[in-house]
Amino acid sequence: MPFRPFFFLLFALTLLPGCRFDGSRDIRNYYFPLKKLQDGLVYEYRADDSLTPAYWYFRTFFIDKHQPYLTGTYYEQTLEPIQMTREVLVTNGILQKDLRLFTPNEVGASNQTITTIEYGHVFPFTVRDSLGVFLYKVHWTDAEEQKITVTKNRRFVGDSTFVYQGKQYPTIIFSILESVELEHPTQGYFEQILVGKEAFAEGLGLVMFEKGPKNTKPIRYTLMDRYPMTKLEQEAAKRKSHPAE
Repeated sequence: MPFRPFFFLLFALTLLPGCRFDGSRDIRNYYFPLKKLQDGLVYEYRADDSLTPAYWYFRTFFIDKHQPYLTGTYYEQTLEPIQMTREVLVTNGILQKDLRLFTPNEVGASNQTITTIEYGHVFPFTVRDSLGVFLYKVHWTDAEEQKITVTKNRRFVGDSTFVYQGKQYPTIIFSILESVELEHPTQGYFEQILVGKEAFAEGLGLVMFEKGPKNTKPIRYTLMDRYPMTKLEQEAAKRKSHPAE
């Protein structure tokens, strides 16, 4: 089965950098800007090759002043939702609370799968060195009764920079080691190991992600633009009225 949808199990939020007396470093300002996403923004990512863009729509909601949630909806080339995620700000980072997957069925609608999140650690607020591992693990069962488990280990690598619309942003890098396990009741077990990187720019959030099997060229997506949801809705309407373009 295709692994490409698993490449984008995501992320999201923000607040303050700096070093502490115990040697740890606060990196929360490098996640998505919580307050600036209350009206919602589409993040458009483009691949290095001819692959279609990836669109994420992020929006922040406040249950109260101290309990913000960030929702994210992933759209691919059809501009139909593929994934929806809900994440919450906690004391030491961002936790994923919900992840829903959507697949089209034979009548054109989408079947919804609610996943089970075992470890929802999306983004830490403090790091020390590259020895620390941040674990994310989720699983679900698809329409063919196949259990799919995605386990992702993140390690903080260091600092870099990212240029977006002519401005240079301080950036941090995480290395990624990901396992995708498939367990079918009759066809057996298969595991795919993926390696990659994620880059988070201060004030922007995720600006680059790449992933692929070991010893192969990874698929890399880079942030190209951000804009209101109305622009993506207009593009979706245009594609429906001119499907051949």
